[in-house]
Amino acid sequence: MYKKLFINDFKKNPWNNLILLLFMALSVTLGVAVFFVSSQLFTSISTMYETAKPPHFLQMHKGELNQADIDAFNSTYPGMEHWQTVPMIDVYGDEITILHKESELYSLADCRLDISLVKQNQEYDVLLNENRKPLEIKKGEIGVPVILLEKYQIEIGDVIWLQSGDVKKEFAVTEFVYDGQMNSTLCSSTRFLLSDEDFAELFGNIGETEYLIEAYFKDSSMATDYQTAYEQKDLPKDGQAITYVMIFLLSAMTDIMMAMVFLLVGILLIVIALMVLRYTILTTIEEDKREIGTMKAVGVPYVGIRKLYLDKVRILMIFGCVIGYFAAFCMSNFLFDHMSRTFGKQPLSIGTLMLGVFVCVVIYGIILFFAGRVLKQIRRATIVDTLVTEKSFGKGQNGYRLIGLFMVLVSFLTIVPNLMVSTMKEKEFMTYMGSSVHDILLEVEQGEGIEERKNGAQALLENEVKNDAVTNYTVFRKVRLQAMDSEGELQGIHIDTGEGAGDGLQYVSGGNPKNETDIALSCLMAQSLGKKLGDEVLLIENHEVQTFYVCGIYQDVTSGGRTAKAIHDFKGTEAEKYDFLIDVNAAKIGEQQIEGWRQVLGKGVSIEYMEEFLGQTLGGITIQVQTAAMIAFWIGIGLIILIAALFLKLRMVSEANFFAVKKAMGIPYQQICLQELYPILKAGGAGCVIGIFLSVFFGDDVVSMMFAVLGLGIEKLKFLSLPIEICVLIPILLLLVLSAVTCLACRQIKGIMIAEHLNE
Repeated sequence: MYKKLFINDFKKNPWNNLILLLFMALSVTLGVAVFFVSSQLFTSISTMYETAKPPHFLQMHKGELNQADIDAFNSTYPGMEHWQTVPMIDVYGDEITILHKESELYSLADCRLDISLVKQNQEYDVLLNENRKPLEIKKGEIGVPVILLEKYQIEIGDVIWLQSGDVKKEFAVTEFVYDGQMNSTLCSSTRFLLSDEDFAELFGNIGETEYLIEAYFKDSSMATDYQTAYEQKDLPKDGQAITYVMIFLLSAMTDIMMAMVFLLVGILLIVIALMVLRYTILTTIEEDKREIGTMKAVGVPYVGIRKLYLDKVRILMIFGCVIGYFAAFCMSNFLFDHMSRTFGKQPLSIGTLMLGVFVCVVIYGIILFFAGRVLKQIRRATIVDTLVTEKSFGKGQNGYRLIGLFMVLVSFLTIVPNLMVSTMKEKEFMTYMGSSVHDILLEVEQGEGIEERKNGAQALLENEVKNDAVTNYTVFRKVRLQAMDSEGELQGIHIDTGEGAGDGLQYVSGGNPKNETDIALSCLMAQSLGKKLGDEVLLIENHEVQTFYVCGIYQDVTSGGRTAKAIHDFKGTEAEKYDFLIDVNAAKIGEQQIEGWRQVLGKGVSIEYMEEFLGQTLGGITIQVQTAAMIAFWIGIGLIILIAALFLKLRMVSEANFFAVKKAMGIPYQQICLQELYPILKAGGAGCVIGIFLSVFFGDDVVSMMFAVLGLGIEKLKFLSLPIEICVLIPILLLLVLSAVTCLACRQIKGIMIAEHLNE
């Protein structure tokens, strides 16, 4: 008997089955998609690194160097596998002009990245094409770094003119460069690839000379110890040092952020999924309660009845797994778009596809297990309950609080990712990048003549202060020293020095330096040194030990997250860089005046509005997170439609007699619909208010936990803005969707037959 009912159920409840199928497919789609993104990201980077072979340790250096000293040190260092020094020609964006499609002409003057010209390496740190093959560039050709395509329209066949001083060169764009180590705007640098002949012609004749001192070990984890040993020697280190782990994290950051949003959505969807499944099953067995009572009356055991519904769930889940898996597979091109543009083409491997199937099996098992738990209600229901008193399976358990709870979760799911995007776009996000908030950032870059350039910048700003164009400015001097960690080992540390150093940052504990012996450490620097608030820090300057005390621990994602702030100026150490943080009179200073500053100060000085600096540095990451946030929003809309439809379906079935009475009393359909809409909107509105509250006051804690797990230098992020379009308009839109679904669902009331229900 129950087998016959099992077959007929698919014909009797097509909408129930369709909704349940769509829900299962959505769960599988998102679950498999999250796995595909995570797996593909690390596979893409790892596969690229097998060919590109980025360094395990990298020391950038501007100026002359003695290669013999480097060779002597490396040749005796245990575990060393290979080392090389890569020469680069540093040029400025305004020296590069691009002719696009024989009509558009523009320069890279507004490019925030440091631009270098290089030649191809033979075996290590190799620049690749999109198929991950080493690039071969001929004379007169140039390879353009692929990360520039996020901002500039550059195509194969475009012409690039390079003019530096009296030197003019024309190149044809023939390749896009996939760079194993400089493939993120967070790296702040990028490399154009020239032929060996063109590089030799330009080297020493244009720009500044910079070197990448690279080291490779039998075990990449040796890089940190090597860095300590390297910095204790009198070896070239006029520039940033970075290890393999940080190269990997900077490369993956953009896609990791997208995966983080998907993970957040996935976790919330699992919570919603189990609740929706419960009420979907309740809808079905509520409609079938007479058949269930009949089967119990003729002696069909609970296990048999349970099998009837579990078999249906199994069949739907199998179809849901198939649909969801292929939906995730079809989405892969979209999901992997940024990865392909950054790391080259990487088809899904057989292993990844098979593990995706395993994810389906896991979700299948979770669904079946939970369905079995819900179906235990059938065991508790007696024949009298189902045939005489008609006690409802869902009544008393599916109140409007269900809608409210769902709206809490859905509003949280849609608001938090958008608040995260909004925060990353705010100028105040600079406080998470080791800088207080000002209007303009002026950087005097390292290299020959740094002191003269710094003095020129300061003289210009003093003059602008007199003209009331600049209201205030602060200058910080960046130096590089060595600090002793808790084990007595030395580590390199970048310190911003000067009055007001550390002001306005996001501190996890403590605050900014107040005394000459105070030092504030970034989170990662404090972890690396094994220091906490109040601890003693020993710094080595010119072979002399100076004692400082940790006054604060702040958050910073720049310089690999390993920075510090101090008032003490360390005059005995040469400056790496100078940063001027400037506030201006907006009525007197605009882009035209800023361009005039650039012309006056010349090369080696970069000037950007902080919004522009932030946009170029985090632009790629923000776009990816924004894409993920938009996907989360549409998933939220879909869930509201699904949830509201399921709830109202259950209500229409369990309260059919109630609606029949209303119709018999002559209450118009529109009035009945409004009577249903009011409590649903009341519950949904309350849910949205609670969701907004949780998003605003606790959403940043959820995001902070994700950042902390990644170890990127941010441990406690606070949402910096609460835009009305996110906190108000998104909930209103969700409620409008809920209202529309409610009105459509209430049309079922028209089909309720008064005589059929009142005669029972």
